[in-house]
Amino acid sequence: MLEHGGGSAGRGRTPGAAERFLSKAVAHREAGRLDKARRNIGRVLDIAPDLAGARYEMGMLVSRTEGAAAALPHFAVALKGAQTNTAYWLTLIGALLETQRLAEGRTLAERFKATGLAPAATAAVAVLADRAVALGRDCYDARDFIKAEAYLELAIALDDTHPDATFLAGAVAARTNRLQLAFDLISIAIYRKPDRALYYAGLGALLTMMEDDGGTLSALEKALELDPDLAVAHANLSGFLHKRSHYARAMHHADRAVAIDPACAGAHVNRGQILKSLGQLHEAIAALDRAIAITPRDIDAYSNRLFVKLYAGDIPAEEYAADARAFGLRFADPLLRRRAFANDRAPDRRLKIGFVSGDLCAHAVARFLEPFLEAFDRTAFETRAYMTRVVEDGMSERLRPLFDHWLNIAGIDDDAAADRIEADGIDILVDLSGHSAGHRLLLFARKPAPVQVTWMGHPATTGLGAMDYRLTDDVQDGDASDALHTETLWRLPVVSASYRFTDQLPPVRVRPPSEDQGYVTFGVLNRFEKVSDAALQTWARILAAVPESRLFMVVGDADTPEVRQQVDERLGRAGIDLARLILHPRVNSGYFELYHKVDIALDPFPYNGGTTSCDTLSMGVPLVTLCGTTAAERAGAVVLGAVGLGELVARSQDAYVTLATALATDPERLRRTRDGLRERVLASPLTDHARLAGEVGKAFRAMWTRWATGEPCARG
Repeated sequence: MLEHGGGSAGRGRTPGAAERFLSKAVAHREAGRLDKARRNIGRVLDIAPDLAGARYEMGMLVSRTEGAAAALPHFAVALKGAQTNTAYWLTLIGALLETQRLAEGRTLAERFKATGLAPAATAAVAVLADRAVALGRDCYDARDFIKAEAYLELAIALDDTHPDATFLAGAVAARTNRLQLAFDLISIAIYRKPDRALYYAGLGALLTMMEDDGGTLSALEKALELDPDLAVAHANLSGFLHKRSHYARAMHHADRAVAIDPACAGAHVNRGQILKSLGQLHEAIAALDRAIAITPRDIDAYSNRLFVKLYAGDIPAEEYAADARAFGLRFADPLLRRRAFANDRAPDRRLKIGFVSGDLCAHAVARFLEPFLEAFDRTAFETRAYMTRVVEDGMSERLRPLFDHWLNIAGIDDDAAADRIEADGIDILVDLSGHSAGHRLLLFARKPAPVQVTWMGHPATTGLGAMDYRLTDDVQDGDASDALHTETLWRLPVVSASYRFTDQLPPVRVRPPSEDQGYVTFGVLNRFEKVSDAALQTWARILAAVPESRLFMVVGDADTPEVRQQVDERLGRAGIDLARLILHPRVNSGYFELYHKVDIALDPFPYNGGTTSCDTLSMGVPLVTLCGTTAAERAGAVVLGAVGLGELVARSQDAYVTLATALATDPERLRRTRDGLRERVLASPLTDHARLAGEVGKAFRAMWTRWATGEPCARG
């Protein structure tokens, strides 16, 4: 018998007639004769308007012809009239799911479970829960974590033992900065399905975010023990190992991931990063191009490729600038919000300055930012930090009191973060990352503040039309730089950042190492990716000109045979005498003591050292640099000029060889240059934090005044 809600028969027809019309309607619908089905259902409803079966069948028909939204009222009436019918519950929940009325669907699912009907419909419930998980996974892949979580909550309301729903809910929690919740959910999923390799791969990714190295390695190794052919586990392990400078093992796992799944974009990105670290820049670009071909909207792959092009000595600056502009046109400019700002335009009021960075932690940027913030005029400027990295550390705790407000936005998407920044009334928003790791350039693309500035993190254009200024200085960016930027260059005098000595800096070596060793040691402590073939060839000429001299270099994973062979082959091709090469692996401790082995440091080009150059001088080691035309090529000139050592700045490769050779072959001059070098740094603009803070404050005030008065951005 069909269930009904007790409606009376119409037109003198009996319930039996209603059942006959309803049977015909079902047959017509199943045969695809929808018009006939609708006519028969209409007759049923004339007889019994509240008949549950008829309203359910009308809903099924309407859902085919008009969609789930139109069917909802019919399914709701059907369920009201027959609340013991499992199919009616699940169909209404399914319609709510398909129409994205997820909160209502979740509530209804919880009510359904309370009825006790669910155990008799296990298979149907599983189908519906699987559908919710699939839709949640689609949203997760599209980085719509709020909607993904709503789908997964509905799935869990239907089946709270569903392991995939639990695992994916954990992944959403991880991406929205709720790390303990993520750990708990993924652990529950593993408990329920301990043989699922993918869950361990996800746990490994989470523990990487939590900076639990031991846990990360154990989880990823367990994933590969369960499934040696799980590409994502190989890719995740590759990324983990690369960040710890284990390049040979990292490349093994990246290659394995690509062999298993050539469409694993993350593995191609990791291959590009590893090749970059080994100085194989064109091969790195090819790997990143492959990742972009697989996932054309992979922002990180684009940004990584831009960085590689800055390092490469044979890629013109114009090509980098064109690619950066293409990035802006494709990804950023379409996001621009065009509306009037509500900010008070008074020129002299206290301004709100927001700083967006993932490096508000133990990172080189903090050594420049911390002393600036300490000296910055908090009476004239309110400061707000927007941290983009999930895990904060001891340096984060040191920085936090230097801001008036601190907000971690790692788990907030760009739209919501832009809304928050605008609601905070930020007047000037400062990017401290550029295209470096953890950047939020697409937040800046939305233009949540009237004035936007990029500073410190990236020595080139971001390519964003919404970025108004790049804060730099007269030495770092000459006139040639203007044409290479979408931003207006605002030039400060002398330096655009001031440097703080690291805590517990070891003493300077009293005597140059050459006086004890009997030969001069040239040193390069920069990352190997900055070392171009042209720089290696120039250094080979210096070694040839200075008999018995040595070249000391720090290269990650240099103590493994695979990496050592690649490095030796590359340096040998450049003409370096390998018998005079001293390779040292990168270190986590004792870094500054390595400078005690070096007489004279050689600055790489075309991408000069930055923090490393400051560290070098602070350890009493002179530096020879080659000054080019763009900011990346002029950082060495900035540092040396600031401490009064402009005579060590070369304008050509030949001059570079001459300067380094002359200093190395004049022991008295070398001793004089090294003597008191740390004190010269301390007395220079490089460490004059109050001066820099004042100049930046004036720049911010002038930028604000230009916006407030309607003047266009112009060169500072």
